[in-house]
Amino acid sequence: MKLVILGLVLVLVSGCVSLNSVSLTSVPVERGQKVRAESERFIFMGFNFDNDYVNAVTSDLKTQCPNGTVSGLLTKSESINYFLYIFWKSRITATGYCVPGKMASSSDAIKKRRPTDDGNEEPTVQ
Repeated sequence: MKLVILGLVLVLVSGCVSLNSVSLTSVPVERGQKVRAESERFIFMGFNFDNDYVNAVTSDLKTQCPNGTVSGLLTKSESINYFLYIFWKSRITATGYCVPGKMASSSDAIKKRRPTDDGNEEPTVQ
């Protein structure tokens, strides 16, 4: 009887953690304030209808660095499984550095280029 109870307790408290993905952008030489944001969602039996909880990470980083750019960003996606994989939690964590100064704008990030252009301002004649 004690063995059965011990087995049930072990099943109830068992769990597993897995790291799904990690990405890192270039770390700036002049590191400013360190910023960190995290968002998570509990999932029941694999039913996850949207990933809107991830958007909270971006807005949280923007509020922590209002007058600069976040760079050196390390993002992690984790899954934490509980009780026979019926319940689990999906967690997104982002850590980076707030570099004060020029804020990135969409016009800076998007350059109109021809497919054969290497990004230089002046086209080369061959």
